[in-house]
Amino acid sequence: MENHEMIITKQRVIFPALAAIGLVYFAAQLITGGNYNIFRDEYYYIDCAKHLAFGYVDHPPFSIVTLAAWNAVFGDSEFSIRIIPALLGAAMVVMGGMIAASMGGGKNAQIISALSVLCSPVLLGLGGIYSMNSFDLLFWAALFYVLIKIINTDNEKLWIWFGVIAGLGLMNKISVGYFGAGLVIAMLFTKERKWFKNKYFWLGGLTALVIFSPYIIWNFQNDFATLEFIRNAAKYKNAQIGFLGFLKEQILQMNPLNAVIWITGLIALLVSSKLGKYRVIAITFIIVFLILVLNNGKPYYLAAAFISLIPAGSIAFTEFFQNRKLKFLIPVFGVLLFATSLILSPMALPVLSPDKLVEHMDRLGLMPANAEKSNLGLLPQFFADRFGWEELAKEMSRVYNTMSDDEKKKTALVVGNYGEAGSLNYYAKKYGLPFVYCAHNSCWFWGREHGFEGLENVIILGGKREDHLEQFEDVQEAGKVSTPYVMPFEDNLPIFIARHLRKGIDLKEVWKQEKKFI
Repeated sequence: MENHEMIITKQRVIFPALAAIGLVYFAAQLITGGNYNIFRDEYYYIDCAKHLAFGYVDHPPFSIVTLAAWNAVFGDSEFSIRIIPALLGAAMVVMGGMIAASMGGGKNAQIISALSVLCSPVLLGLGGIYSMNSFDLLFWAALFYVLIKIINTDNEKLWIWFGVIAGLGLMNKISVGYFGAGLVIAMLFTKERKWFKNKYFWLGGLTALVIFSPYIIWNFQNDFATLEFIRNAAKYKNAQIGFLGFLKEQILQMNPLNAVIWITGLIALLVSSKLGKYRVIAITFIIVFLILVLNNGKPYYLAAAFISLIPAGSIAFTEFFQNRKLKFLIPVFGVLLFATSLILSPMALPVLSPDKLVEHMDRLGLMPANAEKSNLGLLPQFFADRFGWEELAKEMSRVYNTMSDDEKKKTALVVGNYGEAGSLNYYAKKYGLPFVYCAHNSCWFWGREHGFEGLENVIILGGKREDHLEQFEDVQEAGKVSTPYVMPFEDNLPIFIARHLRKGIDLKEVWKQEKKFI
């Protein structure tokens, strides 16, 4: 065992090669990112960055604070906000190779590992927009890296660093908790249970809890809004795809050829004499997989966990061919992997025009499973939610400007979800739009904070005229938003001008009932 550990610690990380592969990831994001518009969630994140807090209904504050600081210096243009996730993704690619090295992988294993990360459509896609997910991928990679160092060296003090990374990761996205839960359970079945008796293990856990505590406190102060969101999303929003459907999506999202690597990695971690010392990682992956399936999680939630299997699989894969004097097949596999990635990349990056993308998906016979219960249009939701937003702002502005100046002073906009609200706020200055009320997730708090004083008229996006007449005396349809490629529930939406709030209507009470955390 000691000799094996010596081999592992002496593996040299080939940074130039890994950095070159990471640079491909970074360049691909920045070159293609501007082909489509800003994504729904990005508008919401930009809105959140204008309302700094210790928590939000659907995510902790780390990525938001980072975005606020970035925007203060570099602005919130589409190109600007995409630099951070592109950098994080490139770092993740490099980490893929570094983790392979820490497990004892040589040059070939490190390159195949980094290349496998690069050639995973879901990892490409998540790094193409600004969200907590691009941070989450790197946090998981860092946690695996430190965990492997702990296993290699028995350095108990590394648990403190593990706790720091876990705490920051939780303050970015609570799915890091899946990692923690999976690891603790997995440790019970491996020799790593010895750490339960070590004070540094518990100090690491306490460190993570202290760092995460502001978000916990925020939830205490806001009626556990995040728990309400999680319950509603699992029950009403996320599509039921089951065990086999979930597994199928992993194979597709990670690139089917990549399954050779990560499945090999999972098996090697469980049974290999060399990699078996990291068995706790394989069991952690399996437990996280089951947690997500049982809790109706979206398939991409598991993406970060593959950063542990890919390095192990790359080691087992390359050593298999090297030991049989078939080393020449390793670069052949790398070329094939990159080629399949090019074929699948339009599913992750806006490489093709929407029409060409539809044709490409038809040729491949592929349409990613819808992770939510809403109906799909021509494009997968990941792309459909990048269209129609500025057109919406233009039409809302046109309707708003049909009102008199006196009416405008008493008028606000009302929309149904944070994508609509975020996009209207993003273009508000350009198109002269007033305050936007939205009861979806954290937008609900902002509407309550803004108040309803002096509000008599609203311009409402969507819904039915007869429903709006329950609160306003005069409701007239004044416009409609229809754009190609958007999600069906965003298409052909009527725009109503609702005037003269009915007597006895208390907008504060109405707002409480409108709350929608999902």
